[in-house]
Amino acid sequence: MRKPRISILIPTSGNNPLLKDCLASISKLIYPKRRIQTIVVTNDDLAKAGKTFSFAAAVNQAASKATGDLLLVTNDDVVFTPDSLSGWIKASRRYPNTILGAKILDTATKRPAASGYTLNRWTGIAKPVYTANRPVACDWIAGCALLVSRKIWTKLGGFDERFAPGYFEDSDFCARASKSGIGSLIIPGVTLFHKQTTSFNRNKSAKYEYWYRNKFLFLRLHASPLELATALIIQYACLTPARAVFLRDGRFLPAIKGLLWNIRNLLK
Repeated sequence: MRKPRISILIPTSGNNPLLKDCLASISKLIYPKRRIQTIVVTNDDLAKAGKTFSFAAAVNQAASKATGDLLLVTNDDVVFTPDSLSGWIKASRRYPNTILGAKILDTATKRPAASGYTLNRWTGIAKPVYTANRPVACDWIAGCALLVSRKIWTKLGGFDERFAPGYFEDSDFCARASKSGIGSLIIPGVTLFHKQTTSFNRNKSAKYEYWYRNKFLFLRLHASPLELATALIIQYACLTPARAVFLRDGRFLPAIKGLLWNIRNLLK
């Protein structure tokens, strides 16, 4: 049977030293090299196209150059195990109308990291989903390890670039897919290592602002008015103030900024 051609899409700032490890792991994949296309999109590449850097915009630009039957969205701080791609291909044949994730291990601790998430639209609470001994369904697949057919990608129109600079573009993509009867499934036989959010963790305040901004953009697009109202009350009257008082984690002001951004951009 003819092996499908794979396009690996890697957004990067252009100065992440971990990119070389990612590319080295791709070169060691047990898969015909002529069937793998690797596309790296940097800040400079987007600037030449008149865009500021965001994960969604970089992935979309990479996808526009892709020639593969399957598109693999990943991060520049991911390291693939040699047999990971073969496992994904096997799963793609078994689950053809599905967005597929992988077993993700934290690079530093070697412990399982979130491979996907579920989101309660009534509360706005997102919960991580980890791999198990069998495929696991979730609301969305983590964007550092997301395999999708070109047919599905084209049908959905790629990532929504309003989710900038990062967070919830993968959630929105999988939510739109779900409305078209396309599921999201984490595959246990595919393993990779991920150095968790190396870019956004450099600025925790910005990280929290983008998280809350894009979470409520997601809810605006996919939750009912009643679900959205309830989530706002729970998040801003209960959970976020409680975290500020008891955990002192610095989320409160960034969360407010994220909410104000959504109010200013309500009609966009």
